[in-house]
Amino acid sequence: MLLIDEIDALVGDTRLSVLHQLRSGYPLRPTSFPQSVILCGVRDLRNYRIQAASNGYSIADGSALSISARSFRLADFTRHGVELLLEQHTAGRGQDFLPEAVDCVWTQT
Repeated sequence: MLLIDEIDALVGDTRLSVLHQLRSGYPLRPTSFPQSVILCGVRDLRNYRIQAASNGYSIADGSALSISARSFRLADFTRHGVELLLEQHTAGRGQDFLPEAVDCVWTQT
């Protein structure tokens, strides 16, 4: 499995190069390419129109990743969800969180 976080932070030719490499490697699965690829980001890459900076050429009139099996969005954390995650950490590591720390984590999410 290959996981690329913040894939939507790539722009122009860099994004184009990464997507080209993913598309080129796809047929080589599973022996010479990851069986599964996860592209994480704030935005859905399938909705992007991608332009190469070097020539202004636009690829992807529709989806940049037509080989994508599915795309989904994780919901935002709720206060209760943050508390549950911190409780799991406490159970696994024995590290307690003061209420002020929980407030800080919630505020930062």
